[in-house]
Amino acid sequence: MQNDEYQTPEYMSFNGLGRTPMIPRIGVPYMVGLSLLSIFMITSMVCGLIFGLKGWLIIFLIIPILMFLKRLCETDDKAIRILLIEAKWFLIKKLSGNSKLYGGTMTISPISYGMRKKDVERFFKKTIGR
Repeated sequence: MQNDEYQTPEYMSFNGLGRTPMIPRIGVPYMVGLSLLSIFMITSMVCGLIFGLKGWLIIFLIIPILMFLKRLCETDDKAIRILLIEAKWFLIKKLSGNSKLYGGTMTISPISYGMRKKDVERFFKKTIGR
């Protein structure tokens, strides 16, 4: 007798494949660390050309930022992604102007508020053109 019930195939999975790669001994994700290092190296080179030897000291500003990111990523390797999403929505809320109108809440809707000429024409075309 044939078994008609479909059985899902089992595959080996490795829990480490979903994790963000970290820089050893620093504990910061690779892409964030590389981005910070590149930005601070370019900034310090420009400041070094403009201000001389004192301009190169700006590279030491990366140390507290790396310490903060290490502390943030100790328990969750995707914490930086969550922090960026929160910062994005904070900026959207502050820059949109909607939060002032609705008591500090942000209103997201697929339609735009207000009457435009094409909306009014479409409304009357539906009601009168029946």
